[in-house]
Amino acid sequence: MNELQSSLNQYLEEQEQTERETFVVDTDEKANWALRKIKQAQQKQEESNALAIAEIEKIEAWNASEKEKAQRDIDYFQGLLAYYAVKKREEDPKFKSQKLPNGRIRFQKKQPKITYDNEAVIDYLEENNREDLIKVKKEPAKAEIKKAFTIFENNMIDPETGVAVYGIEVEYPEDEFKVEVDKE
Repeated sequence: MNELQSSLNQYLEEQEQTERETFVVDTDEKANWALRKIKQAQQKQEESNALAIAEIEKIEAWNASEKEKAQRDIDYFQGLLAYYAVKKREEDPKFKSQKLPNGRIRFQKKQPKITYDNEAVIDYLEENNREDLIKVKKEPAKAEIKKAFTIFENNMIDPETGVAVYGIEVEYPEDEFKVEVDKE
C-alpha cells in the first residue's frame, strides 16, 4: 500500500510539473499540492521519529541493564566495607573514618529527622501566641480578578471606580496562521 501511495504521489507531481524554487501558490490546485507535500513531509517525520524511538528504547534498555549490573557490584562492595568498618568500630569505639589510597570509609553523624503535622503545629502556635512562627502566603486570585474587572485596551479596569488596576497589563497577540492537513 505504501508503494502505491508513493507511486501516486510521484505521478501527481509529474502531472502538476512543479518546481520548488519558482513555485507560487496562486490557485486552489497548487494550494492542495502544497498541503499534500506537507502531509508527505509529516509522514516522513513520523516514520523517522518511530525508528529513532525504537533505537532509543533499545539503547536505554541496554544502559539500564549495565547500570543494574554495576549497582549490584557497588552494593556488594559497600556491604563488605560496612562490615569491615563496624568491626573496626567494635575494636575502637572512637573510630570514625579511615583514609585509604582509593578513597575513604567513615561513619557520618546524621541530623534528626523532624516530621510536622502542619495543622496541629499551627493550632499550637496560634493558641500560644506564636504567630511569628507562621508563614502567610499572599498571591492574587487571578480567576476572580478576571471576573471582577473589565478589560479595556491594555488594562484591567475596576468597573466600580473606572480606574486601571495597577500591576496588570493586557496583551493582544496576533492571530496565528495554521495549516491543517487531513489525516488518512
